[in-house]
Amino acid sequence: MLMLKKYTKFEYNSMYDILYITVKESEDSYGHEDDFGVILNYDYATKEFVGADIWDFKNRIENNKIIRLPINIDLKEIYHQLS
Repeated sequence: MLMLKKYTKFEYNSMYDILYITVKESEDSYGHEDDFGVILNYDYATKEFVGADIWDFKNRIENNKIIRLPINIDLKEIYHQLS
């Protein structure tokens, strides 16, 4: 995993074009699909946002599609690190 900031890690699956973002480690979490192909992950115990899975990531960035996350993460910076 690459570090974006002190607390934010990301991993990219190039075969399926999925970006996995972790902002906080969680023992047990669940996902909620907020927008089609954008799954927000929350800690079961605290209900705190712990990460996101973004399907079709590069395509979304290249086509300037809005990706809404509950925290401010520079997704274009991640895209450039992957390119």
